[in-house]
Amino acid sequence: MSFQDDVAILAQEGTIGVCWLVGDDQKIYYNYGDWAVDPLIPFNAWKSQNPAGIDFGGDLRFTVITISPDRIISTNISGQGHIMVAKCPKWAGCVITWSPATVEKNYAYASAARLAAKVQ
Repeated sequence: MSFQDDVAILAQEGTIGVCWLVGDDQKIYYNYGDWAVDPLIPFNAWKSQNPAGIDFGGDLRFTVITISPDRIISTNISGQGHIMVAKCPKWAGCVITWSPATVEKNYAYASAARLAAKVQ
């Protein structure tokens, strides 16, 4: 299956609602779902390894739980879901996903990491 097929399956089962593929050049190469936020905000938090959180403005702030050179696992304490950043091992960039709060955050990250592994 392709990257796009896997995104569609994860979206259909409710694991992710939004997905972006962002290159190290800060270009957005792929997006799935509609959400009027800037995916470069979590991308830049990951690149700078800034554990301060992911702040989209207003009440939309995600607390970083885990940050490392290959990931960010973050959650919104108001129940607005999780933002995951997973480094692509074979491509210079990452996959960024949003998952609903009903999805366990470690499962949400594992799904983002599986998508990242598909990118060539």
